[in-house]
Amino acid sequence: MKTICPTQEEMKSRIARFNELKPRASNWEKDLGIPMDVLRMFNPKANYVLMAPANMPGRLSNNPAIEDGDKGDIRIGIALAEAGDGPGLHVHWKTTETFMALSGQWKIRWGDDGQEHIILNPFDMISMPPKVARQFINVSDKDAHLLVIIQGKKEDFNDVGRLPQAADPIVAKYGHEMIEKLEANGWKFSLDANSSEEKV
Repeated sequence: MKTICPTQEEMKSRIARFNELKPRASNWEKDLGIPMDVLRMFNPKANYVLMAPANMPGRLSNNPAIEDGDKGDIRIGIALAEAGDGPGLHVHWKTTETFMALSGQWKIRWGDDGQEHIILNPFDMISMPPKVARQFINVSDKDAHLLVIIQGKKEDFNDVGRLPQAADPIVAKYGHEMIEKLEANGWKFSLDANSSEEKV
């Protein structure tokens, strides 16, 4: 199995820019004949659908910016990083990993050398498909928070692999023994999808 590196154009349908989103209720008055005053009684000022499975029934998921999320189970977390900090390039072989900037600015890199990237501003989102090497870096001048959503089958959640070059700084600082210790505990530094049974 090999990693893939989508082009910027191919990634467009996987990027939600918060300032381009329309609140889900923006057309309800016209489409449903329900006055906004009524909608405001049980809805917030604005509720944006960033990502949902395609053809999801109900009004809670209409017109998502990114049509995804039909892969199974989901895990949501928040990453906190200092300025200039983030994990090394890594790959999720079977799960989809989605990032949304909650604060600060984040450089999201992808490709085996991180050759592609975008900047996420607060409430921007990008969904990384399986088999794509990716990295997130806080490019703000202070601590920032990133929402991280992982979706897939429960049995596939340990599908993370590190690119071989991710071991280099560890070896430089701690020696090969540290890599051996990490690998003995489930972390992998290989582009072999079959060796990615990493402990989370």
